Amino acid sequence: MVPKYVYGAISNVFTVWDSDGSLDADGQRAFLDFLLSSRAISAYFVRSGMGQMYAYEYDDVKMMIDVACKHLAGKAPVLVGTAGIWDKNYDKRPDPEVFTRQAVELSKYAESAGAAGVVHTMPEAIAPKAGETCADVTRRYFETINAAVSIPIFIYQPGFTHKDYWVNMQLACDLASLPNVKGMKLSSDDARYIYDIYYAVKDQDFGMIAGSEFSFVAALYAGARACIGQGCTVNPIVVKAAHDRFEAGDRQGALDAQRSLNYLCDMSKATVEWLKRYAAEQGYPVKPYHRMVKDNPYMSNPDPLAEADYHAFKAVRDEELAKYENVPLLTS
Repeated sequence: MVPKYVYGAISNVFTVWDSDGSLDADGQRAFLDFLLSSRAISAYFVRSGMGQMYAYEYDDVKMMIDVACKHLAGKAPVLVGTAGIWDKNYDKRPDPEVFTRQAVELSKYAESAGAAGVVHTMPEAIAPKAGETCADVTRRYFETINAAVSIPIFIYQPGFTHKDYWVNMQLACDLASLPNVKGMKLSSDDARYIYDIYYAVKDQDFGMIAGSEFSFVAALYAGARACIGQGCTVNPIVVKAAHDRFEAGDRQGALDAQRSLNYLCDMSKATVEWLKRYAAEQGYPVKPYHRMVKDNPYMSNPDPLAEADYHAFKAVRDEELAKYENVPLLTS
């Protein structure tokens, strides 16, 4: 059965780093408390895409698992990105056996720590063997993870996934048939592609998750169960409002919330740094740093947040969120 927490806004939790690039455990706990205060988030996905998942080392993942699972125990479900270690440098792919072994070990570690589920990206780190396709690699990889844990497994296809590793209708059906694979975050704004994949798994016990809030309401029409995008962390109450209104049959209200989501995304700059700074301003001691990317032509460091941009987006966000002041919040 698809877990009940697959609804509305699932936060792609930002990672809190110290000035030297190390994980800041105290700051991470403070940031989780800040997110909890919204009372509009259904689950918390750590080592997420916007949390710099490709910048993690093996021990960093275990540390994040320990911090998040212990801190949110009894408060909220935690999903953990537990793929093997790779910095997304296609010129320096890891040993496939090491990558898969790490994925299994980290997934088991997350399960033992109390995680509600694990999240795995499409296995681009593993090149096909002779006579194999990328779809063959993906099936084999998720069959391995499925056999390793008993908690829900979620597939994650980021928007910048190499096209050879994109899921198609047949592959979606194959993966959805694995007993512990319970859903997929599909990051795309292509309505035709979203519809085809969602339609392929419509009769299976499988929850599709919109990977972009720009197309959340369109994805709801196709059968989405939840959303994971920057708005799910920056303005989750609007994401929840869009979903609640859709479920209540208030289609215009859902479309109005969708417009708010699009507008807020369009207006934001240096989103991760912005929210960390805002959290600190609200009394949660969170540092604004990110872990610097080096010697990787496929990844880059974000532009710094200008002072004027911080205040401009704060005003826009405050004005937009005022429209949702009466939205019922989560009870837990």
